Amino acid sequence: MTSIDLITPCRNRAEHVLHSLPSWLACSQLGKILIVDFNSTPKLAPQLARFDLERVHVIRLENEPLWRQGRAQNVALRYSRSEIILKLDADIELLTIAPYLEAMDRDPTLFYRGFSKLGSSSGSCLFRRKDGRRCGGWHDHMSGWGGDDVDFYQRLRRRGLKAAVFEPESFRETTQPMEVKNSEAARIDSQILQNQPQLACQPRFSGVRNTLLSVVQKQNRSRALRYEFLQDSDLPHRVLASMKNRSNQELEISRFSIELANILAIHHFQPDLDPRDLLNSQSFTNILQRHQLPRSRSRKERQALLESLPKRMGQLRQLAEQLGVATLPH
Repeated sequence: MTSIDLITPCRNRAEHVLHSLPSWLACSQLGKILIVDFNSTPKLAPQLARFDLERVHVIRLENEPLWRQGRAQNVALRYSRSEIILKLDADIELLTIAPYLEAMDRDPTLFYRGFSKLGSSSGSCLFRRKDGRRCGGWHDHMSGWGGDDVDFYQRLRRRGLKAAVFEPESFRETTQPMEVKNSEAARIDSQILQNQPQLACQPRFSGVRNTLLSVVQKQNRSRALRYEFLQDSDLPHRVLASMKNRSNQELEISRFSIELANILAIHHFQPDLDPRDLLNSQSFTNILQRHQLPRSRSRKERQALLESLPKRMGQLRQLAEQLGVATLPH
């Protein structure tokens, strides 16, 4: 029988998990329920103690000040050993997945996704774990909400997979306005730019910035962050995830790309901006050619890239000033 794990990320929204979890446990096709506690306060695991500990695994990741949904989901993707992954947000109840599993069994190139305009959450998806891992998983460095699901589906399609859309009757969602979701994004994810909390909380700003970041720094398998998992000796289904030291260099490199995406998003953002128009513009292409980091194919090239980052970050400050984006003092 095909093994299937459900993964969901959660940060300070225990009430949604508690509401949806009974429907997940009622689905006989599912094996483990992998809930990533992304630095919640208070911790999520004690609030789920009454549920089936054999199936419900809570994986906690600490020291994460900003909401990075893709990073949270990648923790579960690395922890899972199942053949198929069903990803749902914490506020989505599951009614049925049987028709989709049957279709995927007939066609191994198929994966399923939600589509909000057709009545299902765009972030919901069903795919083979090996395909998700091979394309690098979700983008590790996006923050806030928006853009991560589209980027993930595009990379699955580039691997020759075909996307089909869930029927809305398969799920029941507790609708949250984007304004509520983005209320957690109290600041711009930047170490060199002045904070603009009103812009950070705009419903579409993080989606635009994340879309730009997906081009500035493409996610792939070699760039994916690595984790190690420590199980509680008394409660083995309670797990603490920590990033491996080898991923620290990837964080340094990604910081530069995040800042470049921030500068461009802040300079160009309008509530009705279609980021595809910006991506196709000559001005974006020119800036990308001047500032996008080169690929490093060897340890020597990677070390040279790391050593060049302080100088490159100074050049980003100059770019921000040229575009009228306020920076923090040195």
